[in-house]
Amino acid sequence: MSPALAVRLAAYLLVADGLIGLVLAGVLGPVGLAVVGTALVLSWWQAGIRARIHTRALGAVLVGVAAVASAVDLVYISETILDGLVHMLLFLVLARLFTADSVRDARTVAFLAFFMLVAASSAAFGVGFLFVFIAFLLLSTWLLLLQHMLVESEPAPDRTVAGPSQWASARMLLGLAAAASIATFFITTALFFVIPRVGLAALPFRGKIGSLVTGFSDRVELGAYGQIQTDTSVAMRVHVTGDVPPEALPALRWRGIVFDEFDGRAWSVSHSQRTTLRRSMASDYRVGAFRGRGPLLTQEFFLEPIGTEIVFAAPRALRLETRAPEITVDDMGTITVPSPSARLHYRVESELETPPPPSLRREGRLPATDPAVARYLQLPRLAPRIPDLARQVTAGSRDARETAVRLADHLSREYRYSLALERRTRLDPLEEFLFVSRAGNCEYFAAALAVMLRTQGVPTRVVGGFQRGEWNPYGRYFTVRMRDAHAWVEAYLPGAGWVTLDPSPRAETESGAAGTLLYLDALRLRWYRYVINWSLRDQVEVATTIRRQASSWTADWTTLREWRPSPAYAAPAAVVIALLVTAWLWRRGARVASTRAADRMPGFYARALRALARRGLRPEPSETAREFGARAAGALPIAAPALGRLTAGYERVRFGEAPLDAEERAELDACVESLRA
Repeated sequence: MSPALAVRLAAYLLVADGLIGLVLAGVLGPVGLAVVGTALVLSWWQAGIRARIHTRALGAVLVGVAAVASAVDLVYISETILDGLVHMLLFLVLARLFTADSVRDARTVAFLAFFMLVAASSAAFGVGFLFVFIAFLLLSTWLLLLQHMLVESEPAPDRTVAGPSQWASARMLLGLAAAASIATFFITTALFFVIPRVGLAALPFRGKIGSLVTGFSDRVELGAYGQIQTDTSVAMRVHVTGDVPPEALPALRWRGIVFDEFDGRAWSVSHSQRTTLRRSMASDYRVGAFRGRGPLLTQEFFLEPIGTEIVFAAPRALRLETRAPEITVDDMGTITVPSPSARLHYRVESELETPPPPSLRREGRLPATDPAVARYLQLPRLAPRIPDLARQVTAGSRDARETAVRLADHLSREYRYSLALERRTRLDPLEEFLFVSRAGNCEYFAAALAVMLRTQGVPTRVVGGFQRGEWNPYGRYFTVRMRDAHAWVEAYLPGAGWVTLDPSPRAETESGAAGTLLYLDALRLRWYRYVINWSLRDQVEVATTIRRQASSWTADWTTLREWRPSPAYAAPAAVVIALLVTAWLWRRGARVASTRAADRMPGFYARALRALARRGLRPEPSETAREFGARAAGALPIAAPALGRLTAGYERVRFGEAPLDAEERAELDACVESLRA
């Protein structure tokens, strides 16, 4: 393969690498990839295409039409500005490939491919982007070295047949490119850990905006979660600090948005009082008061860009640590973060909920006229048989707790969980669920329990969030998928406060994934933690850890210096070690010296080659010294005797390793001077 062909191939591989990055980022879809890939293949034969089209006017017209189309796409068609810029960038890449005239254009292609990688980095959160980046480093270094070699040797003819020395040069160049790529990678890695990430909101945010937003907005209709619960993609990963086993957290849920009003078909947030909290010098927010009733649990969340501002956490969150400059908290405990980058990674400390005691204080029902309670007792117009069913199930209950437990047990025992949500009648959804279909998803169960408790004077609210997910033992975290979206009820019980009730008979299934898949997912979590979400706080923690380790090593070194070996064997051991090291160094030095002597070109022969080069005579890469001497003697017959003597002297010194005496050295110098003359 000629160097020119290698440069061109490297440029095309760089473009292909950029396309893979755009596909991983979701910026380029299958149809776009097929179109760009076809154009990329056709551009390989651009010389033949241009030879058949002899008019320049057609090219100018095509460029003008493409420019107008790119502007229209950027302003009107593209979903985001990022999409429009990527489309324009792809056009520039293909235009350069179709109009390339020399190997110098490969550098422009590499420059444009780099910006393809930059565009992909704004939305590529997977660990696969690491391999795309490494491939770009290798290919770009290889391309730049090859192009530099071609530019420096442009006067030389282009050779397509590679001899042994040319293959050796190619191997040397490949090694140099690999070494430069590795050095660049390590320098980039060092800069990566020195410079924290400033956030992902600098470019237009791309997320999985779809059905999940409808499930976690201020209004959600019955059945909306059913669309989410068929999706197996990952929504978040929750790392639990400490040595808490997953068996100790069987009923753990990730609390999200809370609803307080029901209109018969949908739950909504209507009367909440929102407060905006702004961060001070500290990086955490106090979002709850510690009551001293349950254990503390610290969670670290790594969310996928799922398109919701809700912050999820274990119930009764106390402290939130995030990079957001401000957050919003309402009086029902719903936390929202408007910053897209800040809500992808945060820490929460929660006081876990404990089961209420069997017997609570007999305080009776709370007064419905209390403004703080009335909002949680609001009811739409209901069919009379709904409150009748509630009274029938709770007949004889002594307090609110027993009322809540009886209704929850009745729903989980008498009704069936199902995602096949088909309307059979014209009744209201809740009435049809309770008396006709007797099957539904978690929203129907939560709505039925909340409404029937309200008919009995027990304040309730509905919570939307996620079940705990699948436990990954390799990274000690829960993998929460879209299908884990869940709804449950919080009821206010006198003497216990707000208590979680889950009437849904939905079984929480653990993943049957193999160990390899769990390990790969743990690797993906580390990629999010230490690559995507590397922050200034992480830098401070690393610096503190290094300083602590340095102090520990200093103490260990002080202890080592105080240790004194026994003089009986210390001196002989030191002598033996010194002799072994000296012998190894001497042998290695002799080997290196002999190698350098064998590879060193004699000075007289180097001066002779420079003199011949001024006459236009240079040795070919595959030509031996004797063959070159014969060719030079044919071109300069008058210098044939001097060339023969210089070649013999070179072979003697280079391969025979025989030193020259003063007389022979003077004779060879005279031959060099005759060549110069």
